Amino acid sequence: MSHAHPTTRRAARTSPGEGDAYWFFGGRTVVRSPQGALPVVIEMELGPGGHAPLHVHHEIDDSFYLVSGRIAVRCGDDTLVAEPGDYVSQPKGVPHTFFVLDDKPAVILQTHDGESFLNFIKQGGVPAAGTDLADVPQQDMDWLLQVAATTGQPVLGPPMTAQEAAEIVAASERR
Repeated sequence: MSHAHPTTRRAARTSPGEGDAYWFFGGRTVVRSPQGALPVVIEMELGPGGHAPLHVHHEIDDSFYLVSGRIAVRCGDDTLVAEPGDYVSQPKGVPHTFFVLDDKPAVILQTHDGESFLNFIKQGGVPAAGTDLADVPQQDMDWLLQVAATTGQPVLGPPMTAQEAAEIVAASERR
């Protein structure tokens, strides 16, 4: 009995930090999954206070596993604080934003069932040779927002502020 499956892609692995790396929205992003593989797996290191503008993904659920750090998250009307080891799933079509808490970077592993966000990174990111977050180049935000819209994740509003993040932390501590 043959167990062959028709495919042009072969088994592959990436070691820690290995993969195409980009400076992207103030952080370092490494594409960990091989070309053409699903889910798309993206490792992002975001510095203290790192954040994303309020945005929505039309084609993909935006899910991540938090490797290190803490992140305040708002997805629709839901808010939470993600701790290391937490998995966060944000459904497509629901606006969301986040803010990196504390004074150390956060590392997340994002998983997507499509390539629209990966296309955004490839079109909007700057190839990164180094690993030091102090080397993140300034990016043209107007152009980056245009790329976000054309790749299926338009920006709807400003990023979460430190004050909003603190309120999410306080609310989670009362629960």
